[in-house]
Amino acid sequence: MKNWKKVAAVCMSIAVLTGVSACSPAAKQESDEVVLDVWHQFTDPESEQTKTFLAAVDNYESEHENIKIELHGLDTESYKTKISTEFASSASGIDVFYYWSPGKLKQLVNADKVLPLNDYVTDEVMSRVKEGSTSAFEFGDDLYALPIDSYMMCLFCNKTLFEEAGAEIPSTYDELIAAGEKLQTLDGVTPLVIGAKDSWLAGALYEAVALREVGAGEVQAALLGETAFTNEGFKRAAEKVIELNQKGIFGKNPLEDGEPEATADFLNGKAAMQLDGSWFAGTIDNTEESVVTDVEVITFPVVSEGQSRTDYAGGASASFFVNKNTDTPAEAADFAIYIAEQMGSKALEIGSGFPCWNVDVDESALSPTFVSLYNLYNSVETGIQNWDGILDANATAVHLEQAQSLLVEGASAESFMKAHQEAISTQE
Repeated sequence: MKNWKKVAAVCMSIAVLTGVSACSPAAKQESDEVVLDVWHQFTDPESEQTKTFLAAVDNYESEHENIKIELHGLDTESYKTKISTEFASSASGIDVFYYWSPGKLKQLVNADKVLPLNDYVTDEVMSRVKEGSTSAFEFGDDLYALPIDSYMMCLFCNKTLFEEAGAEIPSTYDELIAAGEKLQTLDGVTPLVIGAKDSWLAGALYEAVALREVGAGEVQAALLGETAFTNEGFKRAAEKVIELNQKGIFGKNPLEDGEPEATADFLNGKAAMQLDGSWFAGTIDNTEESVVTDVEVITFPVVSEGQSRTDYAGGASASFFVNKNTDTPAEAADFAIYIAEQMGSKALEIGSGFPCWNVDVDESALSPTFVSLYNLYNSVETGIQNWDGILDANATAVHLEQAQSLLVEGASAESFMKAHQEAISTQE
């Protein structure tokens, strides 16, 4: 049995959601104020995730009169830089921080910067977490966070345009090409928009194909350096991305536009498919000026019969962690557990993802596209996160640059493989 399941019964008697844990020093005296410095990247005031996060923080403070939460928020890219800089030393101004796992977190764990939560997560808390959803946050026998929600990278298909072109929603690589060729006959319509000017989406495209060529287990093993990046499926995936681009499936210049432009094209009926994350369902259904009315959501079509259709790009990838150098570990752990459950339990309601917590789901309350997405999510099994959440910083930079290089004239699968082999083999 994992160590975090061997917590004293007195700690199990009080639910995390309803007050300070009985084993927390915060329960001693209300007059002993504890200040927790919490770092996060929820800075968009219009975002439902931001609203949910801030509401949960307010609730926590109202339930814990002796605890004050000091919030420190930055946009995503600035945030990543800030956290890396802080943890290069003691990160003394951080008690709790939002971060991504397993790849990026593993570096901090290896440097002994993150507090394991084994002594703070009770059986009662674990009973509320979906089975199997904590794997990205476990290293050895230690648990470093509880998940919030799970995401998927999907193809969002405008069924109206498919019908106009006489094309079928693809389930195989050959069907994707066939559909793309028919969709190109529609005036002003791009078969599949990527937004590859944003390098992470160029990476997501290649990763989706590689998953279908290699399989989730082999992909993860290669990225973590457990096996060499030599599987021929990785090369075949690069060749397929090159082929799709040469056939015009991604439009004339897929590197010209980023995610905002790709989204605008899809919502305006100028793109038949868009590759994006599960959060895009909310955008489709909540954008009043959208002309898209009938969407089917699919995982990337299989490219070989040998790979499982139940593998998917995505999974639980981020949560709140505790700085091992914090002066108040019990309080920080209590808050990290609380905020993960609060945000995870609201994931379906706000359309941010699929909750990793056991909650009742009223499908009638979900938006139409999210219903399709939720049904798809219930049909998959093994997820593999975006590679930039697994590889170290240098290997990530190489991967994303190389993924974009597959979308230019003269692209080379051989160069792609060589660059990845060198970068992954020299990871920290």
